[in-house]
Amino acid sequence: MTLFDLSKTMRTLNTERRFSETLQFFKEQKANFSTAQIGLNKYVVYEVILALIESNHYEAIFMFIDQYSVVLNPKDFSYLLKKIKDKPSVHWNIVNRFCDLVAHDQLNTECKIIEVERKGAKKSMELASDKENWFAFKSKALFETEQYQACFDISKQALEVLDKFHYSNDVWFARRLALAKRYLGHTEEALNELLKILNKKKEWFIQHEIAEIYKELGDVERALKYAVAAMNNFGNLEFKVGVLVLVGELLEQRQEKSLAWKHYMLSKLLRQQAAWKMPQSLDDALQRVEFEQITIMQLPDLIKELKIYWSGFKQNASKTKANHVYQGKIFKILHHNEKGIDGFIKYDQNKSIYFNLPPTDERMQNIEIGSDVAFCILPPNEHVQKERAIKLKF
Repeated sequence: MTLFDLSKTMRTLNTERRFSETLQFFKEQKANFSTAQIGLNKYVVYEVILALIESNHYEAIFMFIDQYSVVLNPKDFSYLLKKIKDKPSVHWNIVNRFCDLVAHDQLNTECKIIEVERKGAKKSMELASDKENWFAFKSKALFETEQYQACFDISKQALEVLDKFHYSNDVWFARRLALAKRYLGHTEEALNELLKILNKKKEWFIQHEIAEIYKELGDVERALKYAVAAMNNFGNLEFKVGVLVLVGELLEQRQEKSLAWKHYMLSKLLRQQAAWKMPQSLDDALQRVEFEQITIMQLPDLIKELKIYWSGFKQNASKTKANHVYQGKIFKILHHNEKGIDGFIKYDQNKSIYFNLPPTDERMQNIEIGSDVAFCILPPNEHVQKERAIKLKF
């Protein structure tokens, strides 16, 4: 048997998803070749590591690499790394160690373009390069394994060395920088950076992280505002069981214990429904604030009740924005013609908001870039998807 025969048979077995047989076949045949022959053959190496990944023998991957002095082919490495990362239950320590097998500067910077179908129409989509994926997976693995200084360094390096970003990776690198700062003790810096990131990506988990930091700083009202905003934001309710506990803790501090209890119970019932483990902190909270038990049969009513409570925050915020006067400058004009004028106002340093005036408005002729303006904000509604400036005064 030749090395070609060995790799060909293993490829056939792997293609048929008979990974245990692949490994058994290699075990039976490996004595026919030297360690150098096996370690230098990229086809054999690829099939062995693929079978080890698919059969969840992660430690054996590194033993195999050490035993045969394997130097992974960069193209094969990227594919195998994705295989480990895309497992249903990701072992981030393995992802981290696997990333260290290849230096990022050896990886391809090409961004491939593929055709995807969305809503019945075909569109071109550019994929991240192997190098960008390496930074994304490595920084995530370092964060998940609580190596915060290393996570900070890698995320910072990614923002410096990558020329292009895909899937909002520039935002996620910035987020990991901020979160690493938080755990390294630079709490207020982390908060300011997360608030900036939230302007670009209004995700519920970023609102949750901001709420946690405000709680650490002792600002209960702001913490509650952002925690409830996370509950109101798009996202599956069962993924927000941690936010529910945070809301409960904040309500406890406000002496609203009955409402806190309901949030703790909702977190517990959602975990029970999904057959998830109950953390000790939640058990402690339920014992600390004890009211009449709520059963799983009452779950729909509990969700309905708390959704009404959360939406009350949204309505109050809308009223506040509609009445509060903001100061800004016109920094972009889109159209200025017989149909009127519209564009964007810059305010609060980095924020921008859309405005428009009809052609009958006499002020339209005097507006130009740089004009000072006072305004209120109309929140999104059933007619307008994004907030816009109203009650303009120049």
